[in-house]
Amino acid sequence: MGWADGDPLGVRIRAAFGADLTADPATWSWTDLTAYWRPSDPIELEWGRQSSATRPESSTCALTLRNDGRFTADNAMSPYWPHVRTWTPLSVDVDLGDGAGWRNRHSGHVRSWSVTWPGRSGKLAVARIESVGVLGRLGRGSPPNRSPMNRTILAAAGDGLLAYWPCEDEADATQAASGIRGVAPMRADGAVEFAAGDVNVTVAGTRRYGTKRLPLLTNGGSLTGRVPAGTSSPVAWSVQTFWQAGNSLDLDVVMLRWTTPAAGATFTRWDWVDSYNDVFGTYLVAYTAAGAPTVVWSAPTSYVGPADLVISAIQNGGNIDVTIRFSESIIGTATVTGTLARIDTVALNPDQFVFSPGGFRFGAGHLRVWDGLSVPLDTSLVDASPGEAAHLRLARLCAEDGVALSVPTVPDEGTTAMGVQPDGTPLDLYQQCEQVDLGIISESGHGLAYLPRWSRYAAPVALTIDAADRQLGGNLRPADNDQQLRNHWTVTRIGGSSAFADDKESITQRGLIPSSPRLNLAADNQLQHHANWRLWMYGQAGTRHRLTVPLHTRAGRGLTAAWVACKPGSRVQVVNAPDAATTDAIDQTLVHARETITGRRRWTVELATEPAGRWDVAVVDGPQRVGADGSTTAAVDAAALTLTMTSTTANGPWTTQAEDFPMDLRIGGERVTATGITGTGLTQTVTLSARSVNGVSRAWPDGTEVQVWDPAVVPL
Repeated sequence: MGWADGDPLGVRIRAAFGADLTADPATWSWTDLTAYWRPSDPIELEWGRQSSATRPESSTCALTLRNDGRFTADNAMSPYWPHVRTWTPLSVDVDLGDGAGWRNRHSGHVRSWSVTWPGRSGKLAVARIESVGVLGRLGRGSPPNRSPMNRTILAAAGDGLLAYWPCEDEADATQAASGIRGVAPMRADGAVEFAAGDVNVTVAGTRRYGTKRLPLLTNGGSLTGRVPAGTSSPVAWSVQTFWQAGNSLDLDVVMLRWTTPAAGATFTRWDWVDSYNDVFGTYLVAYTAAGAPTVVWSAPTSYVGPADLVISAIQNGGNIDVTIRFSESIIGTATVTGTLARIDTVALNPDQFVFSPGGFRFGAGHLRVWDGLSVPLDTSLVDASPGEAAHLRLARLCAEDGVALSVPTVPDEGTTAMGVQPDGTPLDLYQQCEQVDLGIISESGHGLAYLPRWSRYAAPVALTIDAADRQLGGNLRPADNDQQLRNHWTVTRIGGSSAFADDKESITQRGLIPSSPRLNLAADNQLQHHANWRLWMYGQAGTRHRLTVPLHTRAGRGLTAAWVACKPGSRVQVVNAPDAATTDAIDQTLVHARETITGRRRWTVELATEPAGRWDVAVVDGPQRVGADGSTTAAVDAAALTLTMTSTTANGPWTTQAEDFPMDLRIGGERVTATGITGTGLTQTVTLSARSVNGVSRAWPDGTEVQVWDPAVVPL
């Protein structure tokens, strides 16, 4: 027995009081609050996004708990005190009694605990809980626009990062801010030109390194910072910085210096030196407390970047092992006898060297000191990931933000290559991935889910509602309007070119309705495909629906297991639709839902949908046929089983091969079945075996358009 057989609905309400929101949700401790649920007040759930929404929207939940004081935020007698507070994690689950266990209907965070006394009675108090999903939590406040490199480094801050100075300060700065709380900013001495070092490598910055503008130290500026002590055992450290330098030095210059002055240390100072004096090259020189130098490593070249430089050292018995990397390559290793000490200070251009004019511009930043040998070094960290697939970028961004993301596998042919990652807030960066790929970001548990464009093509039906079996409640409410119609698309690549696609007939009939998205695409040759596809998607009005399904009726209960598996983007069909719908099956994509659960016996859902047919694309060996735009028929009466059809010069004659039939055609709004076509010219004779396949029966005037019923659409 279970819900489908008429049993009451299992409902579970839980809260994770005192949860650490920065920790993995799997580590949260949950308290069951179901015993305090007031079932006479409905549980109201909303998820998905409204049709007019241009960005992902948070789910919401509202429910009522009986309150004996335990849900009053400032009540020190509450068993949950002091954790009855906003942004406490909340979970609402249902059990259908079918053996599949609990299904989550909402995972979110309490936005308010509103205590009220119904009827102004002093004997009954309730708490009305309002909760929002993870998107509601991520959308709070005004997060800074972080650069790609800054995001990646901060995401790794828990892996032994002792000190980090982004050096992305604005032009009037007098210090370099620390990226880690508790670490002092870098002191600026000499002529430090903040925000003067442009590390873009194209005019508009569309091929750029993953940083904002950095300080120039060319005119004698230096930056010095103090480093907290590490705890690694054995003693080990890594100094890492990103820079862009020239190659016109005529003297030895210390580009980077760090000190290790602990008692017992063999070397108390380390210098990274560029030399164009007598011997062209680069040196790592270590100094004793008495000032005696040891050349630890040298190379007859200069490493000018722009790239990441990493110098690592570790105590190995009585020796110090040193590794030097530039970008992702190890350019040198060395071993010297001695005792290694921890880093105390680090500085860029510590001697305030004034570089010779003409070609040399020393810009540096993102200076890091790690407590060990492990550093997150990757080319994408440096060059802002040009060509990265949209779904992979979204996964990386979420991982950097500590947000769980589920996304299906996408084959190479289904990916969308993006341009360089810009500076941005988390949600803006997420939305950019979604927009360029035409996928759907939604909430899943206390994380996110992504439905990529590839998975939306020819999606299987997730929920079938039989109107004849009274599974459809309320009124069928189609919305046949141009809310989403756009008949002229101009797609611009951010920092690049543009392309357009338009429907001149629609413009003539409805007027110009333009759209001009700016997409972060990898290359200009993607533009025309995106313009064409968006015109196909939104160049026709289409019929959207609002459907009501009472899941508590005899027929509705049978739909519940399929319903709880639905999510934004799921395909929904209404079969045996009312005659006025002019089609036997209403084929839609779910975009928004509202669920109302009252007690354990009533459960109603309201669905907002959009046409699903726009996502039906050609598949190998599929039923789709190539369309023939522009073909028309001579006048034909309602009962005729032959018609005369004329094609266009561009398309040529229709097929006459027997193996291509039967073929369903669209004449105006009527679906017919053709068993053959004869004639070799543009005007041909069509033989029909069936009229009014979709219930439309009427005569059609001369010039009525003829088209394949389900024409093949080439995917983006």
